[in-house]
Amino acid sequence: MGVKKISLVLMSILIWGMGGSLCDALAQEPFTLTSWGRFFSGIEWGYQWVAGDFVIPAGGRPGSGARIFLGPDLGADQTESVKVFTDAEILNTHYLNLDYFMCLATGLKRVQRDLLFHNKLYPENSLVDTRVDINWLRFTYAYRFFDVDSWNICPSIGIHYIRCGVTLNGENEEGPNTSNNRKLDATFPTIGVQARFLAPYGLDFKAEWEGMHLITIGLISSLQLCANWEIYPDVRLSIGFTNRLVSSIEDNQELNNEWFYNMTGFTGGIAFGF
Repeated sequence: MGVKKISLVLMSILIWGMGGSLCDALAQEPFTLTSWGRFFSGIEWGYQWVAGDFVIPAGGRPGSGARIFLGPDLGADQTESVKVFTDAEILNTHYLNLDYFMCLATGLKRVQRDLLFHNKLYPENSLVDTRVDINWLRFTYAYRFFDVDSWNICPSIGIHYIRCGVTLNGENEEGPNTSNNRKLDATFPTIGVQARFLAPYGLDFKAEWEGMHLITIGLISSLQLCANWEIYPDVRLSIGFTNRLVSSIEDNQELNNEWFYNMTGFTGGIAFGF
């Protein structure tokens, strides 16, 4: 699914929503499981532009890994993404969010320089097939601290778990079809802030940022700007802009694994309330 197909999906979602009967929707009452909370579960599709690099030596040995760049070296700089999520609003004051983000950036390129990855050398002008698999699990809690008119300001805390896998298939000194794979992960606590604006006709605008810098682990940043439209009770459409950044240095030692990824993209999705 390329950029054109993603655009068609987002356009179809928007047209379908605009075709709904807004007047009938306003006359309906939403379905809720409890009187003290409201929940939404859904899925988002997106397209991401990916930048980053990694240094993955073999067992931390000097000279067994060099810095490799996703775009310039491997051509793995764009990908589609999927996110499944559940949101909760408790007593109009507490907000919970659990989501799982997935993307797989791929590239096929003749490398323009020697690449040393996990003690395997991919020589200049060799054809390398790349797969970068990123999985991002996030849980956040936010509290409505400031409320005036339709504006809400909510400080938040969270926990993020990121798992990244890198696979290089190509020609090296061991043969023409060598596959080399490495998986790395990291866990970060975060603090952040959310700003919400509740507009008429079921519209809801939200800006959210979370981040943390830990000296011994690395840094993380997550920015989301989104517009939600409840076109019918318990049916919510969304479009958004996201930026996710993670940098990890294991144990803060120069010879251990280092990886940095920055993903920027647009999303569209649908969620159902209960």
